[in-house]
This record gives sequence, C-alpha cells and structure tokens, in this order.
Amino acid sequence: MKGNRYQFNRSKIKDPITGVEVIRITDNKALYDRPYFTTPQFSADGKYTIFVSDFTHTSIILNPDAPAIGKIGFGELFLLDIEKGEALQLTQGEAIKMGHGAHAMISKDGKMAYYYSNEYLKCVDLETLESEELMRVPFTYNFHSLTATDDGRYIGFSVVEEVPLITSQFTDPFSGSAPGSRERFFKQPSSLVIRYDMKKRKGEVVTGGHNRITHTSFKPDDGDYMVFCHDGPWHLVQRLWTVKVSTDEVTPLISQQKYLERVGHEFTTAKGRIGAQYSYRYKADMEFFLNADILVDFDGKNEERFYYPFLRPEHINVNYDETYAVGDRAMLSADMKDSNKYIALIEYDRNYHKAHTNLLCYHGTSGRKHAHSHPVFTPDGSHIMFSSDMDGNLNIYMVEANMSKTVRNI
Repeated sequence: MKGNRYQFNRSKIKDPITGVEVIRITDNKALYDRPYFTTPQFSADGKYTIFVSDFTHTSIILNPDAPAIGKIGFGELFLLDIEKGEALQLTQGEAIKMGHGAHAMISKDGKMAYYYSNEYLKCVDLETLESEELMRVPFTYNFHSLTATDDGRYIGFSVVEEVPLITSQFTDPFSGSAPGSRERFFKQPSSLVIRYDMKKRKGEVVTGGHNRITHTSFKPDDGDYMVFCHDGPWHLVQRLWTVKVSTDEVTPLISQQKYLERVGHEFTTAKGRIGAQYSYRYKADMEFFLNADILVDFDGKNEERFYYPFLRPEHINVNYDETYAVGDRAMLSADMKDSNKYIALIEYDRNYHKAHTNLLCYHGTSGRKHAHSHPVFTPDGSHIMFSSDMDGNLNIYMVEANMSKTVRNI
C-alpha cells in the first residue's frame, strides 16, 4: 500500500579474497531493480535511493504486451533509506518496467521521483506521495534513459519506435546482450530525444532521426546541453553525440574509425564532463586489444584517456573528483578466467594515462541482461552500490569503496 514502510533484514558477508564487508540490503524475496547506472539515483546527501519491485503485488498492468528491452516484469516505486534499510512505498497500482534498470529516478534534492508507467511519464512528491501525470508516451515507443538537471528544472529521456523483430525467435531475452540489437540497428527505427520543462509543464523534441537513440544525459548544471548515443553495434556507429538545445547544434564527439574503434556506455560526471569507454583494433577481423576509459568536456576539449593492461570493465562510474572509477570486471592478469564476476576499484594515473585495476569484491551476478551489476558510487564516494542475482533473485548490495582493502594480484 502506498505509504507503507518495509524493513529489510540486511545480510553481511566478508569477501573471501579481500575481506571487505559486502552488505545485501534487500531480502532476496522478490526482484529489486535499481535505475540504470547513467540515471540519477541518489539524493545529494546520499541518504536515499530508489528501486522498483513487485513484492507488494499491487501493480496494475494496462497492456501486458507493452514492449520492454530485457523485460522481467513490472513493479511499484520505493524510496530506500540506505542506512536504516527501510523502504517507503511511493506508488500504488503502477506498472513500472523492470529489467536492465528500472524506469525511474530521484531528484538531487530528494524531494521528487520520476517514473514511466502505463504510457505516462509521472512524478511523485516524496513527502506527500501525491503523483502527477506529466506527459503521455504511447507504447508504440520504447522509453529510455531518464535524466535530470541538478536543479530539477529539466527532465530528459529518449523514445525509440518499436519494430517487429524477425530474428527474435533465435534470441534469448534474458541473455547478457540486448536481444535483437543488430536487427534494430539495421532497421533504423525513428527516435526522439525529449526535454521536459518542469517549470512550464511542457515537453519538447530536442533532436531525433532514424537511429536508435539512448543514453541521454544532461550537463548537470546546464539544461541547454545534452549527450546521447546512436545505439547499435559499437564498431559500426558514430556512437557519441552532444546537442545544444537552444541552437539545435548536434555534434559528434570522439570521432570513430568504423570497424576499428568503438566507444560507448557514455554518461555525465558530477563535474559536468562526459565519460565513456573505448576500444581499438587495427584490423576488422581481430579482437579489440587496446582498451581505455575516456573523460572529456562537452566541447571536446581536455580529453583524457586511461588505458587498461587487459580487458576493461563493461560499465564504469566515476567518483566526484574523477580520480577513481568503479567497474563490473576486475581483470588482474591476461589469463584470469572469471574477471567479470568481480567489482573493480580503478585508480586513474594522470601522469602515465593508465587505469590501475584493483579487485574490491565478488559480485557474482549471472550477467544476464536484466542482472547487470551496474556499480555506482554514492555521492560522497565512500561506498559502492551494485545489483546482483548471486543469491537467486535480483538484489541490491553495498560495499565500502576502500582502496586499502583491494588486491591487484591473486
């Protein structure tokens, strides 16, 4: 019921390699889906985050056949008091999609949450729990990538035309990759980037085209600037783009050599820069062998690259100072077989342009699309929150970002 509070009994284990304490915040009795790793998901003071879950069985689904990438179900929205392990139910009768990141986010001031449910973008006041419909987004589009400016003035997202997939009969919807991603890329579905003005209560189209557009983010302190990607096989697309809303200037960022370079998993940092991950090969028929993280200003200036000795993580997040990153792979040697089962705490060496990988703890997730760990720093950088289904269901975990307890060799 909306307004109900639920207390989770935390479980704690010591990581067998590093000894760091790993806390499972949720209770493994249902699915607990956090927002996508590029989406605002903490109040600025770090006390609260949000998640979507079906454990109350109160969702009302108006269209069970609504399209959803990596869909594992629908749920209600909850506010989580991280220290207490207490969840406050924020919605009643909603159907918020779960799978590869819940379609929800929290404002930086911790006063509002936003979510997409049953064809509507909505907001809910975290004190009164009153919900408001902001705009309708029909099910003929897939909804992606909620984002917001720090001041809460602008909300952003992308929508992608839903297309039938001929090859879907050969794909596993719960695999580690996006089912049908190549077919969607070649079909070139229409996409739009939307900016919603909370002051004017009005949405407008920022840009669009016949590319699958996802990963929208604002420059945190300036709603006139956004970053987005042309999704698809990373080595076939000019992936990374920025847009100045007021002038309609859409600019490619980090130009790629087709077949030989790939850039992706773009996000904005707390300092207002763009982060992404990079790989290179010099022939199209060989494996990518040069891997790095990239940090760059919106105008393309002050680009930094930090190179890994081996495989890089699949998803990274950086702390406020951009000195450390956290990732979902900790490859400590060329022959390490299970590196994708560990959280890495990564140190950026600006003198030598290197990314030093340190193993922090085991995350053990299955790697299926809906269960990517998507580790992120808390706002003060002291802890890392991640997802995993290692205990059976999709749960929320937290671990101290303690570099002194990491290991660089096994």
